[in-house]
Amino acid sequence: MKKNLFAKVVSTLVIMMMLITLSTGTGSAMQTVVGTDFNDIVIAKTPYGSYAGLLKDSGVISFLGVPYAKQPIGELRWKEAQPLGRSNSLVKAYVFGNTSLQPIDQNEQASLTDQGEDCLSLNVWTKNTHSRKPTMVFIHGGANVSGGSADSLYNGENFVKNNDVVMVTINYRLGPFGFLDLSEIGGPEYANSRNLGVLDQIAALKWVQKNISRFGGDPNNVTVFGESAGGSAIIRLMSTPLADGLFQKAIIESGGPANLKVAGGKDVDETAQSKIMAQKFLEVTGKKTIEELQALSAHDVEMYAGKLADALGDTMDVSTWAVKADDYAIPLDVFKAIKNGAGSDIKVLIGTNEDEINYFKLYDWPTLESDLADEYKGGTILGKPMGTNTVAADKYIASQEGNQQKYTDFAGEFWLRQPSMIFAELQSKYNDVYMYSWAWDSKVPGLGACHAVELPFVFGNLKDISAARFAGNDLPVELATKTQAIWTKFAYTGNPSIKGEVAWPKYNLETRATMIIDNQALKVANDPKPEGRLYLRDMFYIGN
Repeated sequence: MKKNLFAKVVSTLVIMMMLITLSTGTGSAMQTVVGTDFNDIVIAKTPYGSYAGLLKDSGVISFLGVPYAKQPIGELRWKEAQPLGRSNSLVKAYVFGNTSLQPIDQNEQASLTDQGEDCLSLNVWTKNTHSRKPTMVFIHGGANVSGGSADSLYNGENFVKNNDVVMVTINYRLGPFGFLDLSEIGGPEYANSRNLGVLDQIAALKWVQKNISRFGGDPNNVTVFGESAGGSAIIRLMSTPLADGLFQKAIIESGGPANLKVAGGKDVDETAQSKIMAQKFLEVTGKKTIEELQALSAHDVEMYAGKLADALGDTMDVSTWAVKADDYAIPLDVFKAIKNGAGSDIKVLIGTNEDEINYFKLYDWPTLESDLADEYKGGTILGKPMGTNTVAADKYIASQEGNQQKYTDFAGEFWLRQPSMIFAELQSKYNDVYMYSWAWDSKVPGLGACHAVELPFVFGNLKDISAARFAGNDLPVELATKTQAIWTKFAYTGNPSIKGEVAWPKYNLETRATMIIDNQALKVANDPKPEGRLYLRDMFYIGN
């Protein structure tokens, strides 16, 4: 007995000595361990180092702030993510890594967390490092200018506690750090700077392929899921050969546009657009060479990015740093690539929310409907040009007589629902596609089934500060249980049908079967709200 006690004390002291000198997952400030039960530390060993995770009372082990590439600082700023080197280090993975630099936004919780250029990290939640469970990788939204995996809404602990999967959430570079085309002034080293954020996502998925088995995940059963810009990112990842084989299933929540062209848009050269934007950025900074840009502090880069967005009238920085096709990370026509079979081996669950654009009321926008009406008359919606075929849009608006927010609903159709349906139609020719419509209304007055309102239910974080902000309080637990069951069943089998609910039919052009998700029993609607499709489809252009 005494011998066993002595051995335990010695073991604990050894672990203490190792951990007291460890750095955090992203290589930031050293920490000491305070109040930690060392029996609750779990070690996962990779070729790039060993990571100490914490076993929580929930039975879930968390590994936070794990780097998946070299950090893009110093001379690596604006360059494609570089693979990690081999290491024998032991690293504490107790805290989230830095969020990508971004403007502060009270509606984006991640923007209030620690930020830095050294942001290429991911987080893993698992119950057992020796199992082989389906792996679910989440890509956050935020229009490629905000958001991050440190947002407490995206904490994977509750999901993994209730569902036997391995959860991964990732960071990627945003705004001017992730989407600034410096190919003309930087030369070959910066040839791919235009879409570094997308390339970061691919680097993270490659890390998952090589390492997730060491955390209990199955690299041959990976489901990528994402919301908003994260959903659009998945469509782009499916379209590019650079991501071939990195995942087998995809859940796309309110993704949509992903470089879908509008009628007349076939004449738009996105390559030229990105170079023009880079030139405008140089003009704002007053710099002329890559060396001068590299000499800027990260704070100054972010400051100048804001000035450029202001000068362009882009109040949310969205169009300034929009993802633009480059024929490397992203095909010149994403939807044409899908049409021609890119990503044909991937099963898809996709959907949108019934009142998407009401989300913007969170930005104290009481005149949203009238402002969108005025913008519509100028040929754009939420800053996105409507192209040359505005007759189709006018027909849709005319069909909405009596609808008090017809311009708001049109924006949701144009931005998200129709692009998602077009993608579903194209992909369904090659593989299984399942469509949903989220119909549960936020408890916050006026928001309805707004953009992102499903996220608290997907992750099971019903009491999160962000959940309260746009979904309300006292959220129905049974809806979270059902939503997570759907997502998990799809990750396991590629079919989202769950026990006790109606079978989920595949999406096809004949029935356009769509599952309605709310706090009632699941129900199938064939071709719901067809007027959007009937009137607006001619607004979009897909190459042959």
